Amino acid sequence: MATQQDIEAHYDVDNDFFSLFLDEKYRVYTCAVWDNATNLQQAQEAKLARICKFANLKDGDNVIDVGCGWGGLMKYISENFPKANVHGLTLSPKQSEHIKSINMDRVTAETRSWEHYPPNDKKFDAIVSVCALEHFATVEDQSKSLQREIYKSFFDWCLEVSTDEAQIGLQTIIITRPPNNITELRDSRFLLEKVFPGSALSSISDIQAAIVDKYEISTATRIGKDYVRTLNAWKSNLESANSVVSKRYGQDVYEHHIQYLDAARRCFETEYTDLYQISLKRAKPIRVFL
Repeated sequence: MATQQDIEAHYDVDNDFFSLFLDEKYRVYTCAVWDNATNLQQAQEAKLARICKFANLKDGDNVIDVGCGWGGLMKYISENFPKANVHGLTLSPKQSEHIKSINMDRVTAETRSWEHYPPNDKKFDAIVSVCALEHFATVEDQSKSLQREIYKSFFDWCLEVSTDEAQIGLQTIIITRPPNNITELRDSRFLLEKVFPGSALSSISDIQAAIVDKYEISTATRIGKDYVRTLNAWKSNLESANSVVSKRYGQDVYEHHIQYLDAARRCFETEYTDLYQISLKRAKPIRVFL
């Protein structure tokens, strides 16, 4: 699993830095849904609404957000499900500080991994996790074929901390195939070594294997092309803020993030990587009586 130092290396540049190119209201750093959207804000709200739907989230629920980022999804839940209680887990101290500074009703957050969040008497009625699964297994784990056991552990944990009827609204990037050319190989190595250290992408079969006898997929949506448009929107915003970024953080930071956004866009354009939004509900024992 990515360490706190791995997460800090990317996400803790500065909270204000990311606000320069993400959507203004929710500061969401994951793929948006562009079906009926005309701008980034609308597209991100559509994504947040879908994740809540996939988690079967209801007003008054106790909800846990695994990998909560700057709390955009929790803010959306707070606004649209005002009686829900939402708790977020992140490995970025600056992200958890930002969430606490917003001071949202019924919203809490802490700097902790799911592995170190023990089950207790308070069971969650819904689980949401948006682009956090990518940080659960490392490239080294994959080289030893350990990633499926790690994902199994996560879904076992989900069962332990949630009620029998709780569903999971999951969004995650997946890898679809080996690289076809040197550009894809270079892009993937750059992203995993220089942008998101300590992380690796699962395959859809990894997820399927990890949920056997635990969860079943009730809905799945594949929207990798939406990430192309999202990355283009972020790049356009970052380019508009070039002078501010260079002055505050240095030209190297600006160029690094432009390179990162371009590399990620190419991966989704060629479908070397894709993105799934999945609704998972607890598997029920099947017994046949003759």
